Amino acid sequence: MSPLHDSGGDPVGAMIRPMRASDLDQVMQLLARWGIAPLSPSADMPNPERTDVIVGNTVVAEDAGRIVGVRSFIQHSSTEAEGASLAVDPIFHKHGIGKALMMAGYRMMLERGIRKVRAETDRPEVVEWLCRNFGHRVVGTTQKRHVFGNKDVGHWTVLELELDERLFIESSGAAEANERK
Repeated sequence: MSPLHDSGGDPVGAMIRPMRASDLDQVMQLLARWGIAPLSPSADMPNPERTDVIVGNTVVAEDAGRIVGVRSFIQHSSTEAEGASLAVDPIFHKHGIGKALMMAGYRMMLERGIRKVRAETDRPEVVEWLCRNFGHRVVGTTQKRHVFGNKDVGHWTVLELELDERLFIESSGAAEANERK
């Protein structure tokens, strides 16, 4: 068992840090495992769902030299961003890695002045997790451009979050804080 695993569910042993260019191969392998690796435009797919991972907008979880989680975003304006990728190696699920990556990404966004975050996911369990843990709210759905992510789902559930410091006071209370807005 990795030193990451403990009974408290905290990311013990995993280091959350900014992505380095040298992490790209491992990050792409992890994203590919979930069917969400960026794709290059082509004649068959001129407008893929994702085309790259922006190193400066990405945090990773590293355990014993191995990338076991990744979270990235796309900054659309000085105040708005979109969550682009979140993936955790299944071996490391249920140990706080995803939550730690989300919080690190939110901190990075907040420090840049981003106040509105949009996310799209095709996994109902992730929708519930984002709403419960961080205060996201569902605002609609949109069709996928092509098969990406969960191959059995042809649309994205669209979520939004008004980002502010309250998220960091107690992340478990984020849903209540966002509902009061």
